[in-house]
Amino acid sequence: MSLKQIAVDEWRAVLTDRRDNLVRNTNAAKSGTRVDGTHRPSNRGERAAVTSAGYLAHGLAARTTALDVHLEHVDNMGAEPRDEVAVGALLTLAFDDGPDVLIVLFPGGDATVLPCGVQVLSIQSPLARQLQGAEVGDVLEIERSGRVAAVELKSIC
Repeated sequence: MSLKQIAVDEWRAVLTDRRDNLVRNTNAAKSGTRVDGTHRPSNRGERAAVTSAGYLAHGLAARTTALDVHLEHVDNMGAEPRDEVAVGALLTLAFDDGPDVLIVLFPGGDATVLPCGVQVLSIQSPLARQLQGAEVGDVLEIERSGRVAAVELKSIC
């Protein structure tokens, strides 16, 4: 199995785990909004707590929907090789101030480092945007952590 396929599988597992946690937390927040004949808020503070739980449940449900979209995009993305900096690309970068770095551009990427050692970024991340249009062998000056650094794009897979 290729490193990219391993990264796809690990990222899918991370997103699925996050989604499952959100569903559990959404259900817990919804239980805090229960108002019926035997359980009614008796004062302003309790009513505020019910309202807050409702907002929390709504926000968690929205995040769950976003993760569902990311999971669908991961499933549709595939693991075939890429020949440009695009969604699904596995990049090897050589920074002037450190070791080579492996980065994948996946839906929902948030700088998580997977167990296989690959960092997951979104195509909208600042680094990915600065690499747009680069080809293997190009050396670019990019802004990184508030300073300019040289980076060589060593490979795209």
